[in-house]
Amino acid sequence: MNITQWSDLPNDLLEIIIINLHTKTDLTRFSSVCKSWRLSALSYKNRIILPSKVSFLDPLHIRESSPLLLTESTVYLLSSNLWCWIVKIKESQQLGQHHQMINPLSPFQVHPLPHLLPKVLNLLQFQVFELTKSYTLQYSNNLNHCHYKVALDPNLDCPSLMIVAGGVLWHLKLSQDKWSTIDDMESQLSHQDVIYCRGKFFAVDEFGRAVVVDSSTLNVTEIASVISDGNGDKKNLVEFNGELLLVDKCRSVKVEKFKLYKLNMEKKRWVEIESLGDQILFLGEDCSYITSAKNFSGCRGNCIIYSDSEFKVYNLDDRRFVPMNQQPEYINIFNPFQPPSLPHYGHNYG
Repeated sequence: MNITQWSDLPNDLLEIIIINLHTKTDLTRFSSVCKSWRLSALSYKNRIILPSKVSFLDPLHIRESSPLLLTESTVYLLSSNLWCWIVKIKESQQLGQHHQMINPLSPFQVHPLPHLLPKVLNLLQFQVFELTKSYTLQYSNNLNHCHYKVALDPNLDCPSLMIVAGGVLWHLKLSQDKWSTIDDMESQLSHQDVIYCRGKFFAVDEFGRAVVVDSSTLNVTEIASVISDGNGDKKNLVEFNGELLLVDKCRSVKVEKFKLYKLNMEKKRWVEIESLGDQILFLGEDCSYITSAKNFSGCRGNCIIYSDSEFKVYNLDDRRFVPMNQQPEYINIFNPFQPPSLPHYGHNYG
């Protein structure tokens, strides 16, 4: 029986493999196998090149006229024999420009960098896992952020954006560079979040009503009705293991609490869930993500980490929050070199 070498695999088979690589980390690992695989990866354009300029959108009547810049950041879990930590990086596509370290719970750059952070990180010393990506729109003349929630459909045949701006859903096909409003009168002016998962756009309004939007036709279909007890101030969507979760945050003068729901597509309603098990939910302004507490020494799961003037940890077991700076084991999740002192900008997206 003849044994085929990895380097001798035919190009058409390599192309099939590349098409099914969904992260830059996977593509890098693919390229590292051998010279022929690296050449195949370089010759195949399997991702949208960002940042990318898109036409100006002014639903909030801001006096700006420059094009918008669509940027991408990636949230990584770096794992070594000693510890794991989460880092969010905005990668530059231009030669000579450095990557930027981004606040893990917002779209803003970390500045100044922690003084104990090494100038060079040797990624060969880590296992690198990609947790999620986030997308932002910036004014190209001054790079200030637009306060919109942004989701990207990365379909290479027809990539598109959907955003929440002023409570309204907007859609843009990158190839046409023309914005369209989504006709959803029941939730008009009240949408709060949008996410791309399962090959579709999902959006939710301030009352918990959720819709799915077909990217090609822009048809809107209700998939969950209003939550009867969903009296929170802010709704966020997050994908976990292929399922769609809703985070309902309620904040009064003295009390902060969260409720979690899972989408039941058949019954078209949100079903409340009491526990995340050993998982930690990271609730960010521009994206949210979930990973196991087992990755972080000393940390317990079934909690939500979020930012509200400071980083906080909300325990779903006793429904209480504690500032992160009072729990050093959680501080190390974002910065194992020193406690984070990242600013909170207080923007309400959407």
